[in-house]
Amino acid sequence: MEAHSQQATPLAVGIRYGLLLALTALLVDFLTRIAGFSFVVYGTAAFVGWLIVSIAWIITAHKAFKNANGGYMQIGQGLTIAVVMLLLSGVVSGFFNYVYLHYIDLDFLERMKQDMVDFMERNNIPDEQIEKSTARIGEMKTGLGRALLGGLSSGLASGVIIGLLVSAFTKRNPSEFE
Repeated sequence: MEAHSQQATPLAVGIRYGLLLALTALLVDFLTRIAGFSFVVYGTAAFVGWLIVSIAWIITAHKAFKNANGGYMQIGQGLTIAVVMLLLSGVVSGFFNYVYLHYIDLDFLERMKQDMVDFMERNNIPDEQIEKSTARIGEMKTGLGRALLGGLSSGLASGVIIGLLVSAFTKRNPSEFE
């Protein structure tokens, strides 16, 4: 009887590391929100923090997958792992955003809106552009279903884009001569 090693599936690895990514990204988002940054700094810090955390966890998940699968991972497997991870993270993020805006910090969007208006007025932005921009901020406070759908769609889009980029560097196909 030959020895059979347990191989990990992209879905299982994606779920496991997706939950870790979701928790880490949630912590980064929460800390960024309570830091009291202006809307420009908040947006930049939140995005950069999320991007770094996402890439780091995807690389970690890819390493775990390769370790469990003889050192190999095809680009499609890496993409599947990343998409599952970012879908999970997106849903958790959408839920957190809903809870945060509706129950934790009810004035968050109003502060961001006022900060945006002040910034735009200092930079001589026309009033109609200010109105359009502030209207978009008001749309961020949505119902739970819309928040979850937004998290799913952003998770899918970012999962495909980041997943392809990271997987292109972390893939390792078996040699054709083995």
